[in-house]
Amino acid sequence: MRIIAGKHKGRTLATLAGLNTRPMMDRMKESVFNIIGPFFEGQEVLDLFGGSGALSLEAISRGAKSSHIVDASKAAVDIIRENVKNLHEEDKVLIHLMDYERALAQFKSHKLVFDIIFLDPPYQMAIMDQIITFLLKESMIADGGNIICQYQKNSYVPKEYEGLRIIKNYTYAISEITIYEFQRK
Repeated sequence: MRIIAGKHKGRTLATLAGLNTRPMMDRMKESVFNIIGPFFEGQEVLDLFGGSGALSLEAISRGAKSSHIVDASKAAVDIIRENVKNLHEEDKVLIHLMDYERALAQFKSHKLVFDIIFLDPPYQMAIMDQIITFLLKESMIADGGNIICQYQKNSYVPKEYEGLRIIKNYTYAISEITIYEFQRK
């Protein structure tokens, strides 16, 4: 896996061995960033199921200001730390070893608001709607911000929420991606 564009273009990222994480394929990642970017200027990123941190690090490479990367797996967090260190981005990335519910509660208490939110939970967790509803209710997504959801095809039915519209939905093999954009009324 590699960084596709920006200041770290071409740099290789470490990934976890085995099938516990599914990094977004380069072709998928490129499509997502072409839709939401392709480059940024000062955005705040949340990667709620970080895996290797590749999505956040791609956003940082393309100009995002900072990122919070969350993962409940110590092995995943170790890989994220290695990738962040290898790219010398320790000052822009905050890594959280905890489950998504605890992380969201902390971010809520600190009144954090994000411009780009990556949601790529393990396929067996049917929680996309629950998380999106929470983010909207707690005003954690910035006006004009994006939520990028990756999930197993047919495991989530994309829908529009108040202020949150679907700007793209597509399928790659067994994965489906929905990209939302938030517009405050």
